[in-house]
Amino acid sequence: MAQVVEYQIKGTSDVPQQTEKAKKAMSELDKQTAAIGKKFTEIGKDLFLGFLAPMVLIREAIGFISQSIEKARQDAKDAVDFAAGVKFEDLNKSPVEQTTRYMAQKLQVDIRTEEEQKKAELAKRVVVEEFLKRDPRGQEYFRKNVGIDTETGGFAMSEKEFSRFRGVQEDVFKIVQEDMKKALAAEKAKTEEEKKKSATPPGVFTGDNSVFGIGNSPQMNILNAQVELQKQANEYLAVIAASAGGPGDFTKDTTGGMASQVNYKDYTKTA
Repeated sequence: MAQVVEYQIKGTSDVPQQTEKAKKAMSELDKQTAAIGKKFTEIGKDLFLGFLAPMVLIREAIGFISQSIEKARQDAKDAVDFAAGVKFEDLNKSPVEQTTRYMAQKLQVDIRTEEEQKKAELAKRVVVEEFLKRDPRGQEYFRKNVGIDTETGGFAMSEKEFSRFRGVQEDVFKIVQEDMKKALAAEKAKTEEEKKKSATPPGVFTGDNSVFGIGNSPQMNILNAQVELQKQANEYLAVIAASAGGPGDFTKDTTGGMASQVNYKDYTKTA
């Protein structure tokens, strides 16, 4: 905006008056310019506040909605857990119906399965990403296949982005197949060896040890030893009885209940 101030000097007598008019005109111009600048400042402030206030309100509304959704989700989960957790013996006195309980338990299984699948997918991406970063074979595979960004001259994408492709995951799994087979074989051999060490040897009696899975208890070992000694003693007595013409099985009474009256020869004495 501009204002043109024009005046003419008609003579020596008009110079002071014309000069005063010029000063007055310039003063008015300054006042008008300041007023216009102030007005624009106020307009800008109003525009800024007019834009900021709705944004604050929108942000608060979004936060409130997010909190409400999260609370509703948690309430739903708590309700399902409550219904699924009702014991069978409490069904007749619980406000939860049998069908509600059944469907809640089924939903828990479905949700758990979905969560496990998501975790499995995430685990797959993470292990592939770390293989591309850490293993020399993965690093070489990444350099050869990721491609180059023509603008920057660097790799077209990061290992994290590259690991999301199913084809990359399959290639990495093929690379580590032999390593996995060796690891599984070693794990299987170790498990079988531990089973052999913890297996209870066969015996007459078996009992729990103070240390779980390590043979018989000390009491059972003593009892087994006593039984073995008794068996050996019985065998020796049977041999002695047979050599003396007695019954083959000395543990059986062949005297018709008169065993206490039978006189046995003492073979320990020499003639």
